[in-house]
Amino acid sequence: MRKIWERVFDAFFGHPRGLPGRIGGAIMARGNADQERWAVERIAPPAGAHLLLVGHGPGVGLALAADRVDETGHVVGLDPSATMRQMAAARCAEGIAAGVVEIRDGSAEHTGCADGSMDAIISVNNVMLWDRRAGLAETYRVLRPGGRLAIAVHRHVLDTSPEQLTNDVRAAGFVDVSLEVRPRRMNSPAIELVARRPAR
Repeated sequence: MRKIWERVFDAFFGHPRGLPGRIGGAIMARGNADQERWAVERIAPPAGAHLLLVGHGPGVGLALAADRVDETGHVVGLDPSATMRQMAAARCAEGIAAGVVEIRDGSAEHTGCADGSMDAIISVNNVMLWDRRAGLAETYRVLRPGGRLAIAVHRHVLDTSPEQLTNDVRAAGFVDVSLEVRPRRMNSPAIELVARRPAR
């Protein structure tokens, strides 16, 4: 019975697909919105910035980021789920048409981005799906020196302790790592981490 529930959950949220994935995407758009806003506000990208959103889901964070970087910036979204890419493309149609938003198949471990090409990287509620060592190495490679990484995740889905996540980020070479565990009334605590690739 547990394996059946795991497969059902995976179709809705882990690797969203088909009708369950679309329902899961609608739930994510609502349930993840405050963490998407936190991540974009915490990074505070200026106009013209280049951002990478890993596991963008239904595209709420992509739309918020596109508004911040304006028409001179560029926001790349990566998600291995075709269902999520379709939902995000519909939400960000205007940004895509303007050339500000680009949506691609990809993951934290395989971004397809050039070395040092991104000013910031955002991950909301998907770090638990990464091969963390490989994903953090890739995000480090893709960030420009001085670029920032923001990770937000519900505590109940994080597959490790917040302290271990912090240690993993530091072990990947990031500095100025800060972590907050923010209590919430209607959900488990929000784990919110920000780090920076050293400038030199």
